[in-house]
Amino acid sequence: MRKQTAKTANNKDEILGKDVNLALRELVRLSKKLIEFADQETQALLTNDHITFAFTQKDKESLSGQYAKASEEFRSRLDEFRHADKGILMQLDGLQRTLKEKTANNNDMIEQIKKRASANTQSTLFAAQELGQRVQFAAETTAKTTEQKRA
Repeated sequence: MRKQTAKTANNKDEILGKDVNLALRELVRLSKKLIEFADQETQALLTNDHITFAFTQKDKESLSGQYAKASEEFRSRLDEFRHADKGILMQLDGLQRTLKEKTANNNDMIEQIKKRASANTQSTLFAAQELGQRVQFAAETTAKTTEQKRA
């Protein structure tokens, strides 16, 4: 008797259908949508549009959850997918490579933005500290001058 590792088609938590080619098409659809979000994210990062970036993140988070579940289902049914349409498998492979590349590029941009923001924060803190020392020095000098005039 075959050990049942995949979820049944009636399971409401199942993302992929029982038919392997339809299941692959669903993975393709999810991958394309995630690539669209990655492109929107890239555009928002390039234009410093933080509002669009934040909304994209919220929507992408939900879709990423679906994609993760679908990927888990795919891995649990890997033997079934070995006999699926090779064209769809190749398309999915290409999309996953594209998604990985776009995600890596966006993560690099985010890291650069974080570094610039940190450097700007440090620079601002040093400038504020220096200004505070000048003001304190000026106040002390003024107080000494006033005392000397009184004496």
